[in-house]
Amino acid sequence: MRSPFRSLLSALTQAAPAGLLTAGLLSAGLVAVASVALPAHAEEHAKPAPKAAAPAPAKPGAKSAKAKLMVGSPMTKVRFSEPAFPLTDDGTYRGYMDRILDEYGRRCVRQEQFGWEIAKDDQERLDYIFQGTMTNYGRIGYLLGEIHPKAVTDPETIAFLADREKKRFLLVWTPLETSVLFMMCETVDKAAKTEATPKTVQKK
Repeated sequence: MRSPFRSLLSALTQAAPAGLLTAGLLSAGLVAVASVALPAHAEEHAKPAPKAAAPAPAKPGAKSAKAKLMVGSPMTKVRFSEPAFPLTDDGTYRGYMDRILDEYGRRCVRQEQFGWEIAKDDQERLDYIFQGTMTNYGRIGYLLGEIHPKAVTDPETIAFLADREKKRFLLVWTPLETSVLFMMCETVDKAAKTEATPKTVQKK
């Protein structure tokens, strides 16, 4: 894989603004992981989806005094190779994942996103985080398949569909200059209804 630590903002501005990702990210200790290759995308994809207004960067003082690290994903029940910082979303992450899923006739119904702070050019630690986490998906029974959606315009961003127990998840890894973002969401068929809409009873 080519060094992932180049700016992805030109390709992913509407999906992962640098300020939104890096504000509040914390470092954590390394954990030994198994080997899963981090593939590279050689081909260029289609032009980005229509531009969306980028949210204002998070203010330095806005984060909590003691941010909580997560050892894994509550949604997918998978442990990370090392603890990650949970990120909030103002709609940009969801919008980006929905653009990807639209190509497969699916949409997000719930999501999570996490980040790790990584020293510039620390390829070894990036590999540890990615390899160990993806290996853990396989260990608990997820069937993983890499996808190449047109909405992903940068070759360093990697997307997967992960199936387990009749559920399908979208997993998206985006390395930035000094951090890595991991977005995921549970998906359903685009035509499926998540819950019944209550009917309004008209009084006579």
